[in-house]
Amino acid sequence: MKNRKGQGMGAAIGLGALVLFFVVIGVLFAGFDTVDASHKGVKVKLGEVKGTMDPGLEWTGMFVDVHQYNLRTRKMEVKMEGAEGAVDRDGQAVYARIEINYRLNPASVEDAYKGVGKDHELENVLNIDGIIREGFKSVTSNYTSLEIFQKRPQVKGAAIARMKMSFPEEYFVIENVVISNLDFNAAFKAAIESKKVAEETAKAEQEKVKIAEAEANFKIATAEGAKKEAELVADAQAYQKMKVAEAQAFEIKAIAEAEADGIRAKGLAEADALRKRKAELTDDMVKVLAYEAWAQGGSQVPQTILGGDGAAMIYNLPEMK
Repeated sequence: MKNRKGQGMGAAIGLGALVLFFVVIGVLFAGFDTVDASHKGVKVKLGEVKGTMDPGLEWTGMFVDVHQYNLRTRKMEVKMEGAEGAVDRDGQAVYARIEINYRLNPASVEDAYKGVGKDHELENVLNIDGIIREGFKSVTSNYTSLEIFQKRPQVKGAAIARMKMSFPEEYFVIENVVISNLDFNAAFKAAIESKKVAEETAKAEQEKVKIAEAEANFKIATAEGAKKEAELVADAQAYQKMKVAEAQAFEIKAIAEAEADGIRAKGLAEADALRKRKAELTDDMVKVLAYEAWAQGGSQVPQTILGGDGAAMIYNLPEMK
């Protein structure tokens, strides 16, 4: 009986030791926690925050919970459409798709747990979706649809700035915001399309006017060119005629001068001959010349000649036989 009791007690002790071993192992394992890569943990013991934990395995102790926060880039897409869409200053619908990339600031993880909640609660509690929508709406309501259409970059920039102003930057860092698919109601789009058609038509008409003006200018330029050419030809012909006339006048003048020079030379020669002849005349030659002159005239040769002043000049003319 004793042996059986001893064996029973030994088995119980062995089983207890085994249980204790597993309990100790369980306790030891329960005191370790892990944090995934690109995450940061917040250690909480019985409701009290005990600091943060980086990725990896760490002994945190008993009764410690580690809440992980994702540090990777978070993406959110907000569609401004339907009842949740935006409106312009006149109450006309404005549509858009807004994409925002943001990430949790590692230094703010502990504050996020204390002030907001666990990781999966942050977007809802902080109302990120509402911040984005209201930022966009508050800007579009200051413009008409036409102004938004004409000033899209300006409107988008103002909307992004407003979103950043309201964004909870004490917890998150915004990486970028993209506003795309900016659209309007059907009536406005139809009006814009009609305006575009009208503008294109006007441009086409303006091009036609430009072409007509170019053709008219070409014709005018051609006519002016022809006129200028005719004027140049006429000027050339007139100049040629003038040159011919000048040449003829010069020739006539030269001939006249030559003739005058000939007459002058002849007169000089005759005068010179007369001077020489006068120098050679003697009284007898004068008498002979007078006699010849009277004889040629068929008159009787006088013996006495009356001078111009009434004085008698008596020439004893030789008797001519």
